[in-house]
Amino acid sequence: MKLKKIVNTPFVKGSMRYLFKYLSDKQVINLQYRITLNRRLNLKEPKRFTEKIHWYKLNYRTSIMTQCADKYRVRSYIQGKGYEEILVKLYQVCDSYEDIDFASLPDSFVIKSNKGSGTNLFIKDKNKLNKSVIEKTIKQWKTVNTVLMGREWAYQNIKDKIVIEELLVDNSNKTSDINDYKFLCFNGKVEYIWVDTDRHDDHRRNFYNINWEKLNVQSDWPNTNNEILKPDGFEYMVQIAESIAKDFPFVRVDFYWVNGKVYFGEITFYPWSGCVKFVPDSFDYEMGDLFKLPIPTVMK
Repeated sequence: MKLKKIVNTPFVKGSMRYLFKYLSDKQVINLQYRITLNRRLNLKEPKRFTEKIHWYKLNYRTSIMTQCADKYRVRSYIQGKGYEEILVKLYQVCDSYEDIDFASLPDSFVIKSNKGSGTNLFIKDKNKLNKSVIEKTIKQWKTVNTVLMGREWAYQNIKDKIVIEELLVDNSNKTSDINDYKFLCFNGKVEYIWVDTDRHDDHRRNFYNINWEKLNVQSDWPNTNNEILKPDGFEYMVQIAESIAKDFPFVRVDFYWVNGKVYFGEITFYPWSGCVKFVPDSFDYEMGDLFKLPIPTVMK
């Protein structure tokens, strides 16, 4: 049995969570990389993008990263950049499930954790809401420790919040399953974009260069053969992404294009937590070449 399959058993995963409490950041990410990618992590002379993401976790830390990783506090950062108009409408920010005022919410909305990945609840009809399921899910979110398992430092000092926002719906097909445009920025410039489609049904992912030429690259989701047109707001997305990217050596900035308008999604610094296999493998090195490591901000 492969090591990754063994690790994914409930007993082993639970044991690892306990063990990780007593391991250093460096020990954990070396173990994480070895288990998921079946190769040694080179932190002394990193060449791959995936290796440099782990170096980034350990060696580059600024307070603005924590603000931008917080899905609530990042809103003030975007406002400060002069792009308030791209923010999704905010309904409520709560400390706990008990603080949610369901009566004042519209028929549809999104509930999400301000510090999680994949921690979103898409409520399309409030009248069909199962509050007990919502409560259980939200309380489970607080048990997920991104810093413990992935040592993603930017999330370490984020106070748990529940963020409730507008559910974006594409008027052309009356669906909330909209394309997610993710801009990979190195040294202040957008170099690649990946697009996620059908995330709630038949998740697919395509990679593009800045000229919107499809790349023969796969990651953790298969490509779609369907044509993905460059959104009309693409140049504006690039402008915003590069304005944000000036503040960081590397950052991923996410957008939606819905009903003729650009909306901000989120900012992240550690895609895939630095653990993903690219096909071809050379793409890991290509992105690694673009990632010019900064002077460390962490004193050794």
